[in-house]
Amino acid sequence: MSRDSENAVMAFKNAWLGAVTSAEELQKMAPAVDALPADTPVTSLDFDGYHRVLGAHANAVNAVRGLLDDLKPKKPSA
Repeated sequence: MSRDSENAVMAFKNAWLGAVTSAEELQKMAPAVDALPADTPVTSLDFDGYHRVLGAHANAVNAVRGLLDDLKPKKPSA
């Protein structure tokens, strides 16, 4: 395996781990979100906390997807 391939695989593994780790943070918040009573005032929600965790997860997932797109062998154009 070439050094470039090894680096690509390592980058993929690290990006994947980032997505998994950010998903774990979502999972940690799930019980609290699930336990919110229906009559909870919207103004009392932890907007900053939700944005932080959701943004981190979205960025991590998009990083993995972008990396996969970059690593995927390109079909020769006709």
